Order: sequence, then structure tokens, then C-alpha cells
Amino acid sequence: MKKHLAVASILFLSACASAKLIAPGQADADRGAQKFPGYTMNDLNEGKGIYEAHCNKCHKYKAPQTRDEAKWDKVIPVMARKAKLDTAQEALVLKYVVTMSTVKQ
Repeated sequence: MKKHLAVASILFLSACASAKLIAPGQADADRGAQKFPGYTMNDLNEGKGIYEAHCNKCHKYKAPQTRDEAKWDKVIPVMARKAKLDTAQEALVLKYVVTMSTVKQ
């Protein structure tokens, strides 16, 4: 019984953590493409996926809207090194958070 409760608690907390991130839509990808030529919906989703897979291992997710582009430009390179992301992954995460930083929650 305790084991089932522990598993249920972990699943509940995991769902709460990921629920804070807004699912990107085509309008977001279009906005991102204005800033990053050639940026696609696939790129946006890939950046979100990398963010979700790596950026809560050491701390809670930071919603993209909590920082502006200048702050993300400083934070992401430091965090990418800590998360052992390669340069392509780092770029996708940076573009994701910058693109989504302007979306109202």
C-alpha cells in the first residue's frame, strides 16, 4: 500500500511540475521564426522537450515568462554546461525559452 501511495505521489508531483509549461502553438513558432529565421514548430517542440528532460533535474522548472531575452541569454549557457547539453541542444533550448518568454500565462 505504501509503495502505491509513493508512486502515486511521484506521478502527481511530476504532472504538476510539467503543467507549468505552456504547450507551444503554431503562432508561437511563427513568432519565433520572426526572431530566428527558419525556426519551425518542430524546433520549438524539440527545444521544449530538451528543456523538460534536463532543466528540472537540479531545480524546479522556470517558466519561460519569468525572464526576458537578456536574462535567458545569460542563464542558458551556464545551465547548458551544467546539464551537459551540446551546442545544438543549447541553441534549441535558448530559442524555445526566448520565444515563449513573451506568452502570457
